[in-house]
Parts: sequence; structure tokens; C-alpha cells
Amino acid sequence: MTTLSLITDRLILRPQTIDDFAVWYPMYADPTIFHLSGTPGFTAEEAWNRLLRNVGHWAAFGYGIFAVFQKSDGRFLGETGLANFHRGIGADFDPHAEASWVISPDAQHKGVAKEAASAAHRWFAQTYHPTQTVCLIAKNNLASIRVAEHVGYRVYDRCGYKGVECLKLVCSSSESSRLLESANRDDFLALNTIRK
Repeated sequence: MTTLSLITDRLILRPQTIDDFAVWYPMYADPTIFHLSGTPGFTAEEAWNRLLRNVGHWAAFGYGIFAVFQKSDGRFLGETGLANFHRGIGADFDPHAEASWVISPDAQHKGVAKEAASAAHRWFAQTYHPTQTVCLIAKNNLASIRVAEHVGYRVYDRCGYKGVECLKLVCSSSESSRLLESANRDDFLALNTIRK
């Protein structure tokens, strides 16, 4: 069996698996992850269903959400990637791959989201050559907006989603190309296929 992995200076990203549940669920059970939307953390059932969706997305589309691990010790730090979430928020948004990142609270404010999201976007741009990708962020989530801007997103509209005021962001193919050209070996060390 082969497993895709992206390796950066500090991180290892690989597609999520069911075996990740034990380290992944505590992040989503933590209500601080959802503090901007005012919703509680996931129940075990909700988390299990979300992880099943993420694992199945890879099988259905060939891309999806990566689990993010610290390279030095293998500690789980969060997730990032691009997916077809089928949100139903508009023809300008829904047909495009949507970026996502969630970083566990103890790994936040250390550049992990920027490093991981940049690696996932580089891989996606190299593999799929999208005309654009999109992102949906709560308008008061300033840290996530900074990550999006780092990757190359810009705000193009606003919308409500599940009772939360959100920004709709887009990253054009020219921004994706810029990201690919700016990739350096220190930032994105390897794209590997590891045999298990």
C-alpha cells in the first residue's frame, strides 16, 4: 500500500485515516475550536461522521484533508487540505475546491497553519492545476484570514452560513502559480510516496 505524504521543514502531512480518530477527536471535542461560531465541540458520533467524510473524500475525488503531524516527534497538530464540501452557497463558490485548516489550540500561533496550508495548496496546484480555489471563513476569525492571505486568497464577497457571518475568499490560478514558483526547498522539502 502506498501513502502520499507531504514533508515540510517542521511537518508531515498525509491523508487522514480511520486510525487517526484517537488523536483527531480530542481536537474537535474541544469547544475552543468553535468559539467564533458559538457552537459546542463535536460529540464522538459527530466527530466519527466527519472523519468518515474526510477519509471517503480521498476515495471519491483523489484529494482531500490531510492530517498534520509534527515531524520531530510525530505529534498530531491538526488538519488542512482542499475538498468539495458541497455547501450550497452559490455558483461562484460551490464548483471549486475549498480550502480548510483546523489546528489544535496548543499548536496555534506558531505558523503551523500557514506552513501546512501552503504545502497542501502546492500539492493540489501541481496535481490538479485548478483555475481557482475558494475558502469560507467567519468574518471575525482574524487568524484564519491571515492564513488565507498568506496562501494567496482575497475576499470577494460575504455570506451567511449556518447563522455565522462569513467571508468568501478566492485564490486564482495566477496566485496558485505564484505559490508554486515561490516554493523553496526549506519550506517544502519533499513529496513522497511511502510504502507500508
